[in-house]
Amino acid sequence: MGLDRALWQLATVVVLGTIMSILDTTIVNVAIETLGRDLDASLASIQWVATGYLLALATVIPLTGWAMERFGGRAVWMGSVGLFLLGSALCGLAWSTESLIVFRVLQGFGGGMVLPAGQAIMAQAAGPQRMGRVMSVIGVPTLLGPILGPVIGGLIVDHLSWRWIFFVNLPVGAVALTLAARTLPR
Repeated sequence: MGLDRALWQLATVVVLGTIMSILDTTIVNVAIETLGRDLDASLASIQWVATGYLLALATVIPLTGWAMERFGGRAVWMGSVGLFLLGSALCGLAWSTESLIVFRVLQGFGGGMVLPAGQAIMAQAAGPQRMGRVMSVIGVPTLLGPILGPVIGGLIVDHLSWRWIFFVNLPVGAVALTLAARTLPR
């Protein structure tokens, strides 16, 4: 049984949100030296930009099921993407190492629920007979994110300001939220 148009649209929305969160696990790694230099920080301090994000991301994953039952999948997914975008914008505007670390943690809290909430929404929409196909649609971009992150991060750092590593999420997230408002089931 193939995937119908509505399921493809839903998958597109979920993948857009997921890819941002996954890319951000690796996109910053290539900018660590630049961040340290521009923010006048030691390597030990600036590495918390990456570590803080990953710790925050992992911390909220177990809360996703509870939050979805309490508030609904649509609200959790859209709220998570919104929090991720707020964190992204603030990271791009950061004025110090400390502010960047705090904003990355905020970004990680949002990003941590995007993938599990999206997977749960897709699983409910697909049903058991189309589960494998739907999860493969989500899985491929999830696997490509860590590969593409350093490449995209390197291009951004070489040709633009490090701030664009975070600002690049804003248009993608805006499209994801706009499509989600139309597509995600209530």
